[in-house]
Amino acid sequence: MAFVPDLDVLESSSLSEETFYSSACLCLQKVRVGGPGGAGEQCHASAGHSAAALSPQKPRLDSERTAVGMQVTVRKGRGARSFRQAAVLVVAMTKLLQRPTRKDFADSDLSMLLEEVFEPVTFQRLGNSYAGVPAFRYTRSQSFDIFDINQKCFVLESPTQLVALHLQGPSSSQKVRLNIALYRPRGPRGSTGAGQMPVALGIKGYKLYMSCVMSGAEPVLQLEEADVMRDIDSVELTRFIFYRLDSPAEGTTRFESAAFPGWFICTSLQPRQPVGITNQPDQVNIATYKLSGR
Repeated sequence: MAFVPDLDVLESSSLSEETFYSSACLCLQKVRVGGPGGAGEQCHASAGHSAAALSPQKPRLDSERTAVGMQVTVRKGRGARSFRQAAVLVVAMTKLLQRPTRKDFADSDLSMLLEEVFEPVTFQRLGNSYAGVPAFRYTRSQSFDIFDINQKCFVLESPTQLVALHLQGPSSSQKVRLNIALYRPRGPRGSTGAGQMPVALGIKGYKLYMSCVMSGAEPVLQLEEADVMRDIDSVELTRFIFYRLDSPAEGTTRFESAAFPGWFICTSLQPRQPVGITNQPDQVNIATYKLSGR
């Protein structure tokens, strides 16, 4: 059976002269055909101490073919890189065929062949996951008066500060109306349940919209001047989106932050306190509202 060289031995061979080995030992067999200006070269392999030319004009005997195990004819017309790739494949196939024979060529044989030719590649599984950017398609806007379940309404006390308090008589004109921009969800959140609708909450007569942003360790509610009456495809603008959660049986609603799920717009039990956001709705605060369209 022929001795098969390691791949690194093949790689270290000269590009101008190819090296083959006999079945008994590493024995360089080279035969140069023609003079320096000859048309090509032919490489020969030997069995034991004898060498036989592997040329199409001189076919080998069956006994010689069995002893050597492979026949190669090289003509110096193509690049050495193509020859080296072919030789590496021949070496790998010969190593594979020297193993105990199987009845059929199985997938495991192909896997072993690839392991002989290519270096193993390791993969690292990453545990992080990334959500797609939310996308909301703008549809229309509606205006509502808003009251919490304790009948407090919203008042704009400073350029960017909403407070909740009770108003009676002439002072009721101080309350603000909400300009609610309605959206239709598309993408991963398009399967939201009934009564859950993406909205942006603005102050009618102003370009101020409520937004939920991180401040320190917790999110906070603030008013920002923005133009959100359009499709929202940017993750930065998700801070203006709230999910309107209606309870038709009670005629009430809640507003959950899309950027911070589980956090709801709330008012304090005490009057004249800022409108905020909480992850404990209706416990030490009020997160349930009634909307009036008149």
